[in-house]
Amino acid sequence: MTSLFRLNRRDLLRRAAALAAASIASSGAAGGHARVAQRKFSAYPFSLGVASGDPVGDGFVIWTRLAPNPFDRSSLPDETIPVIWEIARDERMLNIVKRGEALARSALAHSVHVEVRGLPPGRQYWYRFRVPGGDASAIGQAWTASQIGAPLERFRFAVASCQHFEQGYFTAYDYMVKDAPQLILHLGDYIYESSWGDQVRRHDGPEPVTLEEYRSRHALYKSEPSLQRAHAHCPWLVTWDDHEVDNDYQALESEDWQDAQAFVKRRAAAYQAYYEHMPLRGISVPRDDEMRLYQRSTFGDLVSVAMIDNRQYRSPAACRSKEDGGGQVVTASCDELFESGRSMLGETQERWLTGGFARSKALWNVIGNGEMFSRLHQKTAKGEEGWWTDDWNGFPSARERVITALARSKMPNPVFVTGDIHSFWVNEVKQDFRNPSSASVATELVASSITSAGVPYDQFAAFLPDNPHVKFFDSRKRGYLLCDAGRKSLMANLRTVEDVRDPLTKDGSLGTFVIEAGNPGALRA
Repeated sequence: MTSLFRLNRRDLLRRAAALAAASIASSGAAGGHARVAQRKFSAYPFSLGVASGDPVGDGFVIWTRLAPNPFDRSSLPDETIPVIWEIARDERMLNIVKRGEALARSALAHSVHVEVRGLPPGRQYWYRFRVPGGDASAIGQAWTASQIGAPLERFRFAVASCQHFEQGYFTAYDYMVKDAPQLILHLGDYIYESSWGDQVRRHDGPEPVTLEEYRSRHALYKSEPSLQRAHAHCPWLVTWDDHEVDNDYQALESEDWQDAQAFVKRRAAAYQAYYEHMPLRGISVPRDDEMRLYQRSTFGDLVSVAMIDNRQYRSPAACRSKEDGGGQVVTASCDELFESGRSMLGETQERWLTGGFARSKALWNVIGNGEMFSRLHQKTAKGEEGWWTDDWNGFPSARERVITALARSKMPNPVFVTGDIHSFWVNEVKQDFRNPSSASVATELVASSITSAGVPYDQFAAFLPDNPHVKFFDSRKRGYLLCDAGRKSLMANLRTVEDVRDPLTKDGSLGTFVIEAGNPGALRA
């Protein structure tokens, strides 16, 4: 089967990035000659809230978007609008330590990304935005990271993914805020482009294709109060999966064999809208060959987090057909599955990830990962051994390379935290998944979805006897992971909500698992 990806990948990438880059560049550089407007708004301009992200030793990113009517771009003029930002040492914003002005440009949907620097490490701060002579935004919390290598006793973070607006309310985020994490990792499917499953409310329109349609979909999700509160609570680190663009898309190829040129434009639109709505640094502005999301963040001497991108650089799914262009279960007859050159991360990102293993000095090394990393031995209806092609099981050679690098590096306490599969899993990552007695080289903790419907419980529970490295599985509850890293152990609480269709639902837990430092694998507490 001839792949368009193999024939013209670089040209298509450049065309995709050029669409976004040209739009961004057309707004002019900061401090340029763009016409600046100071005006009143028809409605509250900070309707999508505020957010912070990517904390480092001397700063962080803060974000907002001017959107008096986020579903009607004509509610704002095609002008550049000044926005004042302020950083304070107190939640009442009385002790201002930094202040500046940013420009909200029409080319970026009047979003604002401020990279705050020059602050002391290991400090709590509050921030807000204002329009000159007018409204102020909500107040958000952020912090500067402890210096790399500085002693740190504890660090609490939450892990979330898969929040389908139509399938439930985002109440899980309210309980997450009560749990008071210092950092939230979002591992993808922040929005859904498609409609499916039981619906308690509806999207704002059909499946998005254009930039304006993706902007509207992001605005719909950002308008959710629970999600706004979680963004305002603490900094986030983010990566995407597939639904930010198209279900099961692979690099430059769509699930349903959309025309290549049309899909390039669609992906560029989706990537730009994602950037416009996330607290990302300038390094993530769509550029010639990519929109870079993968990065490594370190907090004192305790925790390092490597966020990876499993979508943008991957090889196409193995043994695609006109009927199955996305993920499917294939058998050993699919020779393409086992080709050594296939990659989940792309050569450059894979080298970046594995090259960092030996250099890490942190006690806990977390890998923010979009899809299931551990091997999942499935069986087809005919009883044959099968592999799901859309997660790491569809890239066994790439997974083996990562595992080999982990084993050789002896990096302390690697922990994969994973989204995508709408269920909780606790797995031991084996040096050789074909040998159950093989040494464990890492632990994998999989977070359930915020709202998206779980995989069939009985079907997946039936796979467990053939997967002894799986220590826990449950797909019947929605929720998130709450992780507490300490000097001797990392504890992961599988936090749940009872019913995502009820905005007042109760919270709960499926239990807590403990990873002891120096001993891969988790035990129930």
